[in-house]
Order: sequence, then structure tokens, then C-alpha cells
Amino acid sequence: MMRQLSGMNLEKHLDKFHFWADKMEHIPMYFMSFHGAEDIFTVIEAMSHAAYVYDIRHVIIDNLQFMTGSTLNFADRFTIQNQAIAEFRKFASSRNVHVTVVIHPRKEDDNIELQTASIFGTAKASQESDNILILQRPPGRGKYLQ
Repeated sequence: MMRQLSGMNLEKHLDKFHFWADKMEHIPMYFMSFHGAEDIFTVIEAMSHAAYVYDIRHVIIDNLQFMTGSTLNFADRFTIQNQAIAEFRKFASSRNVHVTVVIHPRKEDDNIELQTASIFGTAKASQESDNILILQRPPGRGKYLQ
């Protein structure tokens, strides 16, 4: 994140590291300490606490597949992902907090342009979304935003 803020590789500019670290400290960001599969209601409870205590206005969930676990069969995984998306939508609407959920695309040919149908899981993820950003780096083209 400091590389993005500074716009430079700070490993090559160590003399500027403390300057950018000080700037980073002033950005009001809070991190939840979840890692791996988590119960969606535990995550929502932590988000609700942060919205109340810190008056947050934006939550980023990175990423839905990792959070909901990978040991389940496909039907269970899709059911849990749909439940998570519904709960995030309900939280966003009731708390007036924007929720960004990172969902990786299903495996597709590298030469095919991704679209909303490429989102892993069921259609609920795109149907419940206010905004969908698809980031892709096709061979020979560099990054672009759709």
C-alpha cells in the first residue's frame, strides 16, 4: 500500500521510506484480523462494531472464496457465498457503508475477455452489486479496467 501511495518502489528509495510511512499513518484505515474461512456472522459483527466505533464508510472483503472456505462441495460453497453476499448487502443498506467484495473469476481461457458471467459462483454476486469492476491483464495488452 505504501508503494501505491508513494508511486515508487520504496525498496529502491529507502531514504524516502520514513516520509511515506508517516503519511500512511494519517490515513484512517482499520484492519480486521481474520484469516481463512470465517463464519459470515462473525465478520458482519466485526464490521458492525467498526461502523459504530470508528464510523467507517467502506469495507473491503478480500476475498470471498478464501473467506467462505474451499473444503466444501460446490453446492455448499455456492450456498454459503450467496448467504454471505446477502448479508453484506443487508449490512451495507442498513449501515450506509459501502462494501467491496473481491471475487476471483472462474478459470477461463486467457484470451477471453472477462465479463459479469465470469464471476465465480452464482449470479447473486452480480445481481446484488451496485458496482462491478473487472480487472484483467490479457496476454500482450497490459492491465485495464472494464
